[in-house]
Amino acid sequence: MNSSSSDNELLNDANSRIAMECGPYGIVACNSQGEVIVANKSAARILNEAFLENGNMLKIMAAEDDFKKGWEELLSGTENQFSIFFQSRDSKPDRTPAPSNQDTGFRLRATRFENRSERSRIVLIFIEDLSRGKGLAEADLLKNLVYEQSRELEKINKQLILTEKRAAMIETAGAVAHELRQPMTAIIANIELLSHNHEIGEMPQIEQRFQTIRKQCLRMAETIKQMESLMEYRTRDYVNGRLIIDLEESSQKK
Repeated sequence: MNSSSSDNELLNDANSRIAMECGPYGIVACNSQGEVIVANKSAARILNEAFLENGNMLKIMAAEDDFKKGWEELLSGTENQFSIFFQSRDSKPDRTPAPSNQDTGFRLRATRFENRSERSRIVLIFIEDLSRGKGLAEADLLKNLVYEQSRELEKINKQLILTEKRAAMIETAGAVAHELRQPMTAIIANIELLSHNHEIGEMPQIEQRFQTIRKQCLRMAETIKQMESLMEYRTRDYVNGRLIIDLEESSQKK
């Protein structure tokens, strides 16, 4: 296949694949370059392409001027869907609606889907064999099913990413807190010992500096407690547009 891993994830659900293979109409999914991601047997038969999943729809439909025009409008954002009628691969398509009594030829409908999380586009193509009298009502149902499943997959993917970030955050914070606690405890203990020294007690400036060090160490101790009790992945703005973990919002201790 010509697809990337992000393209395959959008249409890799087993139920969608079964529905596509069993459908009475041709179904093709491709990326923005026209490279076919997946296609069913009906599409291969209609387009007379035995190895359709190794093909490119822009090349396969190169003789169809209206397909090229519709594709350009689709990717430019002017339209999110287009339809064409054609009698065969070698004939010119007709974008005007087919007569109500038309019972031969094919109708192709292409719809663009946005995969925002991966910043990619999927084009889903349905090809109806008009000689069989099959409408696109079932195709619309399947299209909606694939769309809903792609949204669910996107939600699950986001949740997995968040869970991985949370686990990494907790592990890293726990290790850092452990390494900081021991030297900080030693500093506080030594400050307490030195503050009871009578000679230092007679030197107010040094005693004041000890108090400052003690205060900052206690502040570090509070930060370490927050790091050890992280539960959620919450961030806040930092310099230069960067994000850092918000310890207060992410920890149990608020």
